[in-house]
Amino acid sequence: MTNPFRIDLRALASLRIAVGLLIIADLLIRWGDIGWFMSDYGAYSVAASKQAASDFRFSLYWLFDGLWWVHTLFMANVLVAILLILGVRVRWMSLLAFALIVSLHNRNPILLQGGDNLLVLLTLWGLFLPWGERWSVDAAMTRNRNSEVSYFGAGSVGLLLQIMAVYFFSAFLKNGAEWVSEGTAIYYALHNDQVAHLLAPYWRDWHWLTVPLTHYVWWIELVAPIIVFSPWFNAWARALVAIGFITLEIGFLLNLNVGLFPFISIASLLVLIPTPVWDAFARRVQPRAHSAMIMYYDRPCVFCHKTCVLLRYVFALNAQIKPAQDDPEVGALLEREFSWVLEVEGQRYLRWQAVVECIRRGGRFRWVSVGLGWLSPVGSVIYNWIGHNRARFGVLTGVFMPWRETPPRPGRVRQTIAAALAGVVIIWNVGSMPTSAKAALGDTATGVVDSVRSQLTPVIQLARMDQYWNMFAPYPQKNDGWFLMVGLTTEGALVDVLAWSLLPPTTVKPANFIPDQAKNYRWRKYLTRIKRSSYRSELGRYASASCARWNGQKADNSYSSLDESGLDTLSSWPTLEAFNIYYVQERTPPMGETGDIEYKLLWRHHCLDKERLDENAVQQAMLSSGL
Repeated sequence: MTNPFRIDLRALASLRIAVGLLIIADLLIRWGDIGWFMSDYGAYSVAASKQAASDFRFSLYWLFDGLWWVHTLFMANVLVAILLILGVRVRWMSLLAFALIVSLHNRNPILLQGGDNLLVLLTLWGLFLPWGERWSVDAAMTRNRNSEVSYFGAGSVGLLLQIMAVYFFSAFLKNGAEWVSEGTAIYYALHNDQVAHLLAPYWRDWHWLTVPLTHYVWWIELVAPIIVFSPWFNAWARALVAIGFITLEIGFLLNLNVGLFPFISIASLLVLIPTPVWDAFARRVQPRAHSAMIMYYDRPCVFCHKTCVLLRYVFALNAQIKPAQDDPEVGALLEREFSWVLEVEGQRYLRWQAVVECIRRGGRFRWVSVGLGWLSPVGSVIYNWIGHNRARFGVLTGVFMPWRETPPRPGRVRQTIAAALAGVVIIWNVGSMPTSAKAALGDTATGVVDSVRSQLTPVIQLARMDQYWNMFAPYPQKNDGWFLMVGLTTEGALVDVLAWSLLPPTTVKPANFIPDQAKNYRWRKYLTRIKRSSYRSELGRYASASCARWNGQKADNSYSSLDESGLDTLSSWPTLEAFNIYYVQERTPPMGETGDIEYKLLWRHHCLDKERLDENAVQQAMLSSGL
């Protein structure tokens, strides 16, 4: 029998690196829109963010309301993510990454989707795991590495329960006939043109394929998590489950534009890959045999010593590391040339050439030496600059690269907290199950779960552990559609406010919701969410911000017109008087039937004094123009 809660340390390291990369990718996607989504000059001010948040949320973005502060936190978040990827002071970087990502999500929760929830939860569980024990700077600075290749603790239990909860409880929430009996869920999901892309249009009407695949998705989400925790044949079981779920996520990538969610899910599934698979992978990428070498450093220079150790670790060098002063001849050479010394096969190399040579003769990443060789003139300058400032670098490495005798592991306090949070994951997700499913627990158990959930709310909201895995549940959305934002200028012309065009909008369905109406999946989530009645105030903020930005364009008093507009290249930008927001709802028909569309007026907005214009002025102008 095997402990099903053990996780290979290399799997944890790969998860750490993947989380760091995903944080950076998410920030880059968001960065171009922070003026709109995260500033007082956009549609969601700091005041609005605070007002919408519960008492138990927090955000560093609330400290200042200037756009400069948002840029500062974004850059800090990128830096923390890079250090997390490199494995520098992993425990502290994990804590900072968690605080920054929670702050980001609380600043504008309207943009969030399930993948965002999973990403913050993976970062949270990193606080209770030794995910910096392999493939990290921290590991290189550890004198006595742990001989174990896997880890078991409350953190590993919680992480695995969390990852499997995403699928297992999602299956319970998918209780519509479209999933359970009819097998039409994938048909409806692929006909939602707001998210369907790439391969979806080509096979979504192949009922012979979509029906069995629907049942496959539902059953694998329900059964596979149970298999993961089987103590028998656990390695093979986990490998098969990982393959099954990863192929599922790849299917989402190829058919549904849901942003980073599939990538985040795949990252989480890396921890299911068992030790035998990692061992096989390690054998395939085993560093090549190469000549032994000796790396001589200046004994008083701690920074120099650590640099040699790091080079040996990263490039898998067959190297001894010695103080140059132990060899009188080498010591004299070091003093005379003010350079470390690399000795290979009786030859000695100095400065930048020594760096290039040790990597060229190393066990892995030899290709790096080619680029470093091309940079030799610049490299020599860099080397001399570092050499003359090595005292300062010594201070930095003392902070960010401290020596460790043994790798740090979560202590009793963190283990206790992790065990409690693992229980919270189960209780919270059980409480999110449909009433029909909870009925099987009995009234007493259901009452206890609901009571505990209520008491845990402050902690849950503080850590953003409030999770509800209702992807395409209880069945996929059967209505999609597109927006018409018809503006009326002071000159009486109709314009397309959504497309930022001086041409009137067309009623023809856009070929692609992304990017024709929403430039990315964040915008899609925002637009489709604010159209709901529960977000009516946000629709008003969006309209006000659109007016302000449109009419603010007059400050330039010119614009580059679109070729098809038929206008001069330089023209006066018109003033927007008012505009209406319509949603054209398109119903996805059952298999073999024809759908219909419905026009819904969501919002009327006056950019100027509303007394200047009749309430129905935009509609009247639309009728007059035949729109």
